[in-house]
Amino acid sequence: MKANKLALTIGLAATGVLSALPGAVTAQAVDNAADEQIERIEVTGSRIKRIDLEGVAPVQVISAVDIEASGLTTITEVLQTSTANSGVNFTSDGSYVESASSVNLRGMGVNRTLVLINGRRQASFPTAYGGSTNFTDVSDIPASAVERIEILTGGASAIYGSDAIGGVVNIILKKGYEGTEIDARYTAPQQGGLEQTDFAFTKGFATEKSSTMVMLEYKKTEALLNKDRDFLYSPRYYTNEDGELMWGNGPDHTDTPSSSALYLRDYDRVYNPESRVYASEESCNQVLGERAVYLPEQSYRCYYDSDATEGVMPADERFNLVVNTEYELNEDWNLFGTLQSSYKTSDRFKTDKSIAEDIYMDADSGRLAYTTEGMDDYHRFQVRRRFVDFPGERMYYSTVKKYALTAGASGTLFNDYDLDVSWSSGLNLYDREKIHMVNGAAVLEMITFDPNDTSDKWYPLDKLTDEQAARIMDVSVTDSEATINQFQATLSGDLMEGYAGPIAFATSLEWASESYEDKQDEDTVSGGLLGQGGTNGGGDRTRSALAMELAIPLLNTASGQSLELSTAARYDHYNDDSSVGGAFTPQVGLLYHPYEDMLIRGSWGKSFRAPDMHRLYAGDTLGFGSENLVLPSGEVIEDAYDSYSAGNMDLEEEKGDYWNFGLVWTPTDDIEMTLDVWEIELRGAVRSVSNREIIEDQNYNMTGSFTSCNQFSGLGFINIVDDGVENLLCIRKGPINAAFESTRGVDAKFSKNFELGDFGELDFSVETSYVAEKLYQEYAGGEVEDATKLFYTPKVKANSSIGWRKDRYAVNLSYFYTGSAKGYDYFEYPDGTEEQAYDTLDAYKTVNLNASYEFPWEGRVTLGVNNLTDEMPPLFHRYNTYRNDFPYHADWLGYDVVGRTIYLRYKHNL
Repeated sequence: MKANKLALTIGLAATGVLSALPGAVTAQAVDNAADEQIERIEVTGSRIKRIDLEGVAPVQVISAVDIEASGLTTITEVLQTSTANSGVNFTSDGSYVESASSVNLRGMGVNRTLVLINGRRQASFPTAYGGSTNFTDVSDIPASAVERIEILTGGASAIYGSDAIGGVVNIILKKGYEGTEIDARYTAPQQGGLEQTDFAFTKGFATEKSSTMVMLEYKKTEALLNKDRDFLYSPRYYTNEDGELMWGNGPDHTDTPSSSALYLRDYDRVYNPESRVYASEESCNQVLGERAVYLPEQSYRCYYDSDATEGVMPADERFNLVVNTEYELNEDWNLFGTLQSSYKTSDRFKTDKSIAEDIYMDADSGRLAYTTEGMDDYHRFQVRRRFVDFPGERMYYSTVKKYALTAGASGTLFNDYDLDVSWSSGLNLYDREKIHMVNGAAVLEMITFDPNDTSDKWYPLDKLTDEQAARIMDVSVTDSEATINQFQATLSGDLMEGYAGPIAFATSLEWASESYEDKQDEDTVSGGLLGQGGTNGGGDRTRSALAMELAIPLLNTASGQSLELSTAARYDHYNDDSSVGGAFTPQVGLLYHPYEDMLIRGSWGKSFRAPDMHRLYAGDTLGFGSENLVLPSGEVIEDAYDSYSAGNMDLEEEKGDYWNFGLVWTPTDDIEMTLDVWEIELRGAVRSVSNREIIEDQNYNMTGSFTSCNQFSGLGFINIVDDGVENLLCIRKGPINAAFESTRGVDAKFSKNFELGDFGELDFSVETSYVAEKLYQEYAGGEVEDATKLFYTPKVKANSSIGWRKDRYAVNLSYFYTGSAKGYDYFEYPDGTEEQAYDTLDAYKTVNLNASYEFPWEGRVTLGVNNLTDEMPPLFHRYNTYRNDFPYHADWLGYDVVGRTIYLRYKHNL
């Protein structure tokens, strides 16, 4: 017993988070406590159980109390505000995966952050983000069921295997809860839209040998549209310097309306005396309605206001169920189980569907097609059309279902060793319907370019009849699923007596199988729906792993000095169609107490990541891009092109290194300070070859050899000439192991508790993360670029909170800070000159404030205001070409366009 307590007091773990007491405990203190029961817990970053969270690598712990005090309502919001979450993220406003959210630790990528629930992996989201990147959805975890969140900020592949490159997020669910709790909240943004209702019911059951917690949550959120925010939508008509009537949105009202509105080009004047056929003002208004923008002196005359009806955030409705149970078999063994289930629907408003298509007519037969294949002589037409005349709103409807089950047993063997054995399974289902798609084949059957055609054909400058709309309207359907099954066994305890105390160990054995199937309908995949891309993909893999950790005391003195060495090693073997095979990852760390109130820590290790399954197994993916095209008239228009990509079975694992060195100091019982320096490197990162690389390499130029990029495999592009201007018709890309990434920085935290006597108690904390550099190199020998100087990656992110409590009253103030962000962009000046120059986005600061009162009947009411100052995202420089490019801010940084919100919350314990 004494030896075990000595080992626990020393605290040790092999990779990530070592646990050690804030101040080292002397051997005499351990002797005096020999008969006391000390609970050991497993902390994120190590399988060795210990009695404290602080260790060789930094870990952020966010408790349920912290979450409630912050005023944040979802796990997505909590993780977005973490100082370690410093890279490109997406939330449920993302147009590719409605209802899902990501986390991106250290800016290493949403797919390089490992997300666990109760220490176990989850099935990935069924559809890959951007058509390539697998990730774990964090939006379906109910905040009411969370006991705490542990964020390990650094690599941990020696413990967890693949994905833990940027760090690990471990979400710990509540257990052992007794009683009944009702929690209701209503939130309303001051500017309108996105009203939210939350209701949670938690019930704890306990018997002599068991405890069970059941939590039910319901959440309903209204949609937020662009037109609900002046920041996103405040267009106006005006007259430019040349006296021409203009219309524009954006900060300077120069974001032009869409030219895909109502326009026909008859290149060979087959049916029209002029090549360009413009819609009249009357027909423009008749077809496009209130979204019509008529500018008689501009190139297309009739334009479309595409900003108003676009959804910023979807309307959501969610149901969550969490069941956590434990049963005591005997004094040595427990059975445990967890069930998590969620069902959520999302309705995303989209702007009306448009096409900008070239259609070719065979000069001999009159056959219409989208390519010239099989035509010796042809006539070319171009149709730009916005289908406002489709009935109803254009919507994306999605449904996400999640089922996760864990069952296992934990106990002791031979009174000395802890054994934890579990099996867990997960199933995620994702269904989506995109309505108001345009069926390309139906358009060819129905369209005519002859304005005098008296048949039942449709002339594109005319309004569709209801029957015609029904004939060409289609739906794009996604039906995807992802599964995971995993077995995990961990044995831990004291291995042997060492020089300075017992050597602790933990060894784990894992087996897992994962699969996914991302299916879309045939018309979507084949490109049969105009302007709509998609892919099919599917595959499976199995993984087996063996890991070992050792905690070796090297020094332990009566004066409080101690030195610990932690080592860990893991081998993962993948059985799939890739080139990964096996991966070995070591880790080593030191934990030194020069005296009881100070801890010096450091660790180094390797990490790896197996390629995304969708990067391996994806079929041909059809997407769409656009670039600015300068017409001979000088007008700049948005010119669309097709983009193709597919999976690559030759991908290898990504390999990384990381290290950290830090200090923890607790000079008094109510003060704690931490300072950590860290660095992460990643080699052979999987990336898609950029458009720039392909276009600048003439070896990839397939112009003249093919008429479409779906006619060849590999990399390449095809150009066309339109109005005498050469532009991109299509491009084919694919993933390769080529990129290098690295990031390094400093983290710091200070917290203090103030006892105010008759005035109550005050808690203060501040933490910050400083990114010294975030380097990126697309391929070996290429230019090394610093994202903090070129790509608007903030160097500083910080949070601070002050909480005051007295009797039944409490007030909490939270401050979230994202520092200024520097980038390098094109600038256009009033005199017509252009240049590339640096721009800086201002710092972004939000404040949350709430006050609560606890009633004598175990009820508590809270009134709060989030984003107290109604802060909106920073804008680009007035001459930056991105300034008036929707959405007018760096939307990938997680800036909030919701604005000030007010909420009322009531919790009642029965």
